Amino acid sequence: MAADPAVIEDACLSPLLEEGFEAKSFAAATMQNQMVGDTLQKLAIGIAALDKELYSQVVTNYEDLLSQATGIEALEGVLKMMHTRIESLRTAVDRIGSKVIDPYQVIVSRTRQLSRLQNVCDLLRKVIRMLYLLKRLKSQLQGGTREITKVAQTFSEIDQLSGSGDLSGVVILEEEGVWLARARREVESQAKKMLMQGLELMNSSQVGVALQVFHNLTQLPSSLLTILTGYKEAIQHDIQNSLDPSSLVLSSNGSGPGRASLPLVGTTASWKAVLWTRLDQLVVSVQKAYGQVHQLHTVLVKKRDPHTQVSFLDNINGTPAHHLLTNFWEVITEDLGVELVAAAKASIVMNQAFETDYPKLVKIFSELLVRIEQFATPETPPSSLYNINPPSSSSSSGGQTGSTYEAALLKALSPFEKSYVSRSLSRLFDSVNQLFVPGARATPTKDTLQSTIRTITSELGAAGSSRALAGVIARNVEKTMQLFNMKCEQALMTGRDAVQVSGPPNAAQLKNIGIANSLFAFSTLVSQHILSLSTLPPNAHRIISSALEGTMAQMCSVVSLFVGEVQRVMEEIVVSMHQENFGSELMAVSGTPDQPCSGYLRELQAFTARIHSQHLSLYHCTAEVEKQLREVSERVLELFVRHVCLLRPLREGGKMRVTTDMAQIELALTPFCSRPGELGRPYLMLRTLRRLLFQETDLALSETSGLGNQLPFSYALHHLFSRAPPDMTSPHQLKGWTEKAYSDWMDKQTIERDRLAFIQATLDAYSKRKRGQARSQYAEVYPVMVSLLKRGLEVGREGEGERGK
Repeated sequence: MAADPAVIEDACLSPLLEEGFEAKSFAAATMQNQMVGDTLQKLAIGIAALDKELYSQVVTNYEDLLSQATGIEALEGVLKMMHTRIESLRTAVDRIGSKVIDPYQVIVSRTRQLSRLQNVCDLLRKVIRMLYLLKRLKSQLQGGTREITKVAQTFSEIDQLSGSGDLSGVVILEEEGVWLARARREVESQAKKMLMQGLELMNSSQVGVALQVFHNLTQLPSSLLTILTGYKEAIQHDIQNSLDPSSLVLSSNGSGPGRASLPLVGTTASWKAVLWTRLDQLVVSVQKAYGQVHQLHTVLVKKRDPHTQVSFLDNINGTPAHHLLTNFWEVITEDLGVELVAAAKASIVMNQAFETDYPKLVKIFSELLVRIEQFATPETPPSSLYNINPPSSSSSSGGQTGSTYEAALLKALSPFEKSYVSRSLSRLFDSVNQLFVPGARATPTKDTLQSTIRTITSELGAAGSSRALAGVIARNVEKTMQLFNMKCEQALMTGRDAVQVSGPPNAAQLKNIGIANSLFAFSTLVSQHILSLSTLPPNAHRIISSALEGTMAQMCSVVSLFVGEVQRVMEEIVVSMHQENFGSELMAVSGTPDQPCSGYLRELQAFTARIHSQHLSLYHCTAEVEKQLREVSERVLELFVRHVCLLRPLREGGKMRVTTDMAQIELALTPFCSRPGELGRPYLMLRTLRRLLFQETDLALSETSGLGNQLPFSYALHHLFSRAPPDMTSPHQLKGWTEKAYSDWMDKQTIERDRLAFIQATLDAYSKRKRGQARSQYAEVYPVMVSLLKRGLEVGREGEGERGK
């Protein structure tokens, strides 16, 4: 029902509609404002309005109010019925509860009794079983060591039984507890004694029995660690005794009064002999200890749990005792390194002995690696024990490889390696520096190089069988060879005098020839006396071979310094053919009948003969010289073919001269290449061009002409320009280039398609010019050249397609 708007709008009556309305507060406020009469009047009016509104609502909603009243009466009836039924249900539940609770209490009581009886039965069974095991144990103990594994198994069952429940408080068992502990100690003592005896005698059977006992006693990891610790301590004691400076001095000087901190004068040799003897004995001790640990490891691999069939070694996986061999070797080498450094600090003489005779020190301990190889078994093959550069292999000891074994050993000796290697490098460098005396003109000869080779051989020989040390010394040899190369490079003469080809060799050239011969002699001696050493390990061989390649490269650069100038002059002579006249219809013989060739060819023949006899014959490295001269011959012959193709005009007489020149250039190159026919592609180009010179123009397109395969299309097109009229300019003439400049451009444009594109532009320019001239005809050779050009471009596209695939 909505509130009367008059009440809402009236400020005096509006508080009546608020949520927190209080009558007392409202009355007090009204009286305080002295508005009692007005307020009462307004309240009376409001009440009357409210009554009127209520009456109106009742009249309007009479039917609904009547139905609601009827529903309330029905609801009261339902509630009374539900109350009655709830009371009935409660009565039934109370009656059922009175029937169930008593049996439940009885069941709980009986269950508790049964549980206690069960616990008592279990305890009695355990006690009975324990008494039986104790009885069996006493019987087995009478059998001595023959029954020790059964005794250990019985102890294992006792431990399992004790761990399955609390047996404390059982008097009969507590009385046997003291005896049981004493018996366990006796069994452990016997097993340890048996294990040590088995390891000492290398008796696998005894070791296996002892390990089975410890396994049954669940003491295998701890027992192994105890044994391993004992070995480590014993070896550490042996190392300390072997390197004790005081005892060494007493052993070498003999007993006597006074301090014994340094060897007496003149007794250093005997003192060192005692030191090396003790170290040899130390190696024997370490070998023996390693063999026993290896025996232990081998039995652990073979011995298996009878129930799970898992090896003992896998059973202790995850414990420090799992990696026996690895841990033993690491600790031994670490202790060795510490004691060696301590001994060197305590004795200057010992430090000098270790640094000076470092190879002997390495040899002694490398012998240890060789000795432990005898312990290889199928479980631990040789490659896992001693293989300096093996592929990654692993053994059941945890993947320890021989390379890691040697690395750990060399790490212990590394404090003395640096000093020895430094001295070795100094000796090697001195042997090289003595060859190059400042101000001396003479270069090292094969005889003087022998001293350096002997020094290198001596240093490598001192490394002995140690591949690691040989590798380090090989690095020194590599540096020595690099120093020799650098000294030769510094002594090299590089001025114009060093490359003159106009006369006999001068002093600068003789010196360069001597340097090349020194490099050749040095590389030859290294190959003959160093790389052929049967004792040189593969790693050292690879290092020195790589350094030898550097020496050979230096020698090649010295030779190429002069040969490069020879090639340049020969190219200039060939290019000078354009100064000859090849445009005559008749062959003009220039020269004597014995030499019916062009003047530039006679110059080339004289030049090659003189250079070979006066200069090149002085080089001892004939193979390298011949190799470079062959490359020069190929280059000159190809250049000759190129410039013959560029000759213009070239008429019949000129062709005859060119043919003669082609025969004579083979003779000119004979001092450089005894068989010009073996020059490969350039020689085929020469033969093909010789046939092309006298072929009809139309025949140039035939498949048998050899164009494309033997003679590039660009060369053939250049030659065909010589058959064209003067108004059909050659490509270089169109650009205003000389023949030499155009040849240089062709050297840079090695792709045939680019050369053909340049020729195509020339032909297009000619065609455009002809089309612009009235009543002009194309040259007869033009269609042939266009066809040959298209053929060359098609072949080029096919070649690019093949490369793309």
